[in-house]
Amino acid sequence: MAELPPDLSPLQIGTKGYYAGRSFTLIGRLRLHWGDGSWSEWCADFGGGTIGWIAEAMGFYMVSFQQTVPEAAQVNVNVRAGDRVVLAGQSWLVSDVKEARCIAAEGELPFAVAPDAVRTGIDLTGPDGGFGTLEVTGDQRTFYAGHYAQFEELNFTELRKVPGWDQQAEITRHQSRAENCPSCGAPVQIRAEGLSMSAVCGSCATILDTSKPGLAEIGRVMKTTLQIKPVLPIGARGVLKGDTWEVIGFMRRKDKWCSWDEFLLFNPWLGFRFLVTFRGHWSFVRLLPGHHTADRWEGEHFALFAREEVTTMNVLGEFYWRVRSGEKVQLTDYIAPPRVLSAEFSKELNEVAWSGGEYIDHEEVRRAFLTDGTRLPFPNGRYLNEPNPHLERWRGMRGTFFLALAAYILIQLLCLSFGTRVKVLDEAGLAYQNTATDKTIVTQPFTVSGGSAPLHVHSEAGMIPSGGYLALKGSLVNAATQQTTPIMLPMTNYAAHFEEHQSDVTLPAVPAGKYYLRFEPDAANSVTRAPIRLTVQRGGLFWSNFWLGLAAICLWPLWVLMRSWSFEKERWMESEFNPYTVSSDDDE
Repeated sequence: MAELPPDLSPLQIGTKGYYAGRSFTLIGRLRLHWGDGSWSEWCADFGGGTIGWIAEAMGFYMVSFQQTVPEAAQVNVNVRAGDRVVLAGQSWLVSDVKEARCIAAEGELPFAVAPDAVRTGIDLTGPDGGFGTLEVTGDQRTFYAGHYAQFEELNFTELRKVPGWDQQAEITRHQSRAENCPSCGAPVQIRAEGLSMSAVCGSCATILDTSKPGLAEIGRVMKTTLQIKPVLPIGARGVLKGDTWEVIGFMRRKDKWCSWDEFLLFNPWLGFRFLVTFRGHWSFVRLLPGHHTADRWEGEHFALFAREEVTTMNVLGEFYWRVRSGEKVQLTDYIAPPRVLSAEFSKELNEVAWSGGEYIDHEEVRRAFLTDGTRLPFPNGRYLNEPNPHLERWRGMRGTFFLALAAYILIQLLCLSFGTRVKVLDEAGLAYQNTATDKTIVTQPFTVSGGSAPLHVHSEAGMIPSGGYLALKGSLVNAATQQTTPIMLPMTNYAAHFEEHQSDVTLPAVPAGKYYLRFEPDAANSVTRAPIRLTVQRGGLFWSNFWLGLAAICLWPLWVLMRSWSFEKERWMESEFNPYTVSSDDDE
């Protein structure tokens, strides 16, 4: 068996852990390699004769145990990613199918392993995020089932000191072996030994295989790639979201509309993350092993935003797969700002990879990786998962708004119950005479009691002959002080019935006292006589004040909602699945 290649895994033979109520110890390891990558499978002794496996790949851990499943013999080995199979009474989704060979082993294993032994692995995802894999070796089929786990969930102890990351490590990075490009001889720094599968020589643009000792040429990128100056330098380390990350790779991708950049980050304990940037906007993205729901993630619904074929244009640095220029995948994005859920289907690799990201401020990225004061481009335009600041503002104010609105309406209703109008004058014997020398009209005195309250004056008139107009111009007079308040009651009609020509005016906050009304009529020459009836009521509410108050309360929230709607409309202008446009085609 070949020697295990150097790696930056924190695990080692003898590492202990605790998972799902059971302790375990790592006693052996297999190193498996396929055309575009490799991974480690650790043999774990769970005690009591129970042997389990912990697969370590891309910073994720899959804990599984062998299961006896007779129906495994019926599974077609030619299944494709996205197909479904039924095993152990459960429906599984095929996430990828790989033919791999064992390139190295160490420690104790429950079976003999032949050098370069080949097997086909069908990785499966259960509805609860469970992990399963069906291994096919000749006519033999073995099924393993378990769950995906995060590093912290496994409660590891007695870990290995990671070279280049742990100050107490006995060796520093790259002391174990020299790395030189076989094409041009230039030194090549490998930043994720044992975990990255390819790297691009920064001197000659050669793509190198880093999955095993010795670098081998596996392709080339365009020479112009070396002229690209990524906004984040490869090799930069910084603290992002509370963890230390190193920028180890860069690639530029495009669809038929635009291009964007993706930076690969690495941490030996947490695995890999991506920083995706477009027009100054950034998203912090992680892989979602075990995910298989198209539009839901962690209980949240996501809306379909884009579905395009994506091509990798330029690559620099290193990656955990054999990345290459011209690589194509079908990318589907779903959004629930500030989060984005993405699925990449590779027909060539026969796999579906899900990832979830969250919008991150460009200043946070700058503070983490650009310690020399270099600034990042300011965000331009709208981005698919950019937080809507107006929606956030609305969410912050809506509780207070609805509480204030309810209180305001309640107060108005309470005032209505105490605001009954009381009639203080009803005089029907008044009249306008065209031939009278003194046409002044004066009502009987009436008393307004209580505190200040609105006074409602209502007038009715019948004009003889019908037609023409009549206006009562006058005032409310305080009988004690002779203080006046102007009143105008215009009446115009073409009938001789009181119901056809009426006029109303309301005087606010009239204090208690004794009053009378005095008018100087103004009528058309054709009107010879007009009987008039005047009614005065005290109390009630000004509904105009209510509506003005309601408008004042709603003005700012409605403005915020309008801005939020405008923001979302602008965001979705970038999508072929725009819900703000009407289309007869069913894009989905």
